[in-house]
Amino acid sequence: MVKRSRHTLPKIVGGIRIFVADNKNVKALTADSNVHGLLKKDALICLSEALNPLLNPNRFYFPISFNDGFLWSVEENSTLFAYLHDEEGDAISNDGMDFDLHRVRGLPKHWIVALENSSVVWVENSEKDKLSPAVCVLLKSNSQPDIYYMYNYIYRKSLEVKKGDKLVRGEPIGTVWGDKTWGHLHFSVIKSDTVPAFSSHCFNVVNCFPQLFELYFKNTLDFNRIYTKGKISFGRKRSINGNKKNCIGFEEYSGKGWILGNWNCAGRVEWVANGDEGNARVRKMLFINEPAECTNPKNYFDFEINVKNGVYRIRAEVGDSELKSWQKVQFENVVAATYSLKPGEYKWTAEKVVKVRDGKLTVRIFVDEENRTVAGIKEIVFQRVY
Repeated sequence: MVKRSRHTLPKIVGGIRIFVADNKNVKALTADSNVHGLLKKDALICLSEALNPLLNPNRFYFPISFNDGFLWSVEENSTLFAYLHDEEGDAISNDGMDFDLHRVRGLPKHWIVALENSSVVWVENSEKDKLSPAVCVLLKSNSQPDIYYMYNYIYRKSLEVKKGDKLVRGEPIGTVWGDKTWGHLHFSVIKSDTVPAFSSHCFNVVNCFPQLFELYFKNTLDFNRIYTKGKISFGRKRSINGNKKNCIGFEEYSGKGWILGNWNCAGRVEWVANGDEGNARVRKMLFINEPAECTNPKNYFDFEINVKNGVYRIRAEVGDSELKSWQKVQFENVVAATYSLKPGEYKWTAEKVVKVRDGKLTVRIFVDEENRTVAGIKEIVFQRVY
């Protein structure tokens, strides 16, 4: 089994590197099918020799300069083709990858650079308001004439390029703009026979996650991130947590996430952000009356954290900021609490001491099997004792 690569790394089988760039199930989740324009049948599968890089590092550069010590968590909620909602509440596929740069918005730091030798096709306003400080830049690849690179939310005052400029790999384009909601770079790779026009959503978007992961980490091997202590927050607004809502499926390189099966095509759980508060929201049936509606065949959800084996102290804050909630919480099969809470009410479980033997610290949340009440989790705090 190979998961669809929204934020999943390739598998290597018999010297061949394999990843699923897109499939019909993900495309069917939203109405913006043009984003998935490269998918013609059931699945789009990419194969390459495992001994060779996906992109030649002498010709391609990560889209954000490392000169100022940029660190990529790879945990932003808005992954490529992520199941999201627009301002009207309609389901959409994220038509690119978002990189958290909120702390440097409007500052001359973490410069955005050309992925390869290319030319500037156009520079457009990111917003309808022509006085907006943010612009979008489209580059055309020199090596592949039907490939374009879109960089959105560049700070107008730091812009270093104009239409017609010829850029070399790694040459600066500008820095990012951001408001109180979030400062980030929205980056897309597009395949098109004609020059793409700037619109609310791109079309024929190329899955570039494995390639960018490789340019940053120098390989696509699934390294294992391990924790001995930590505080994990769920669902809070982007300006607080850099859009790390901790609502997506488990990946080894992040070392934490929800254990979800094929029944969940969205590859995530729900969340809610209300002011400075927020939480992950789980229930027997997720995304009710939406294209991604699905039913968990079990009566619980597991959130796993990669840890060193040993004894841990752990507690969690549960509840939902908008709806009444019921949740029974276990840590490593040790019951911590069962709470029925009012809308907006949160409560900490008792701290438990548990022993981990398999390298996975498991937080299990049981849900109402009748799907009448949601369950929510706001925060997990844990630390290794010995």
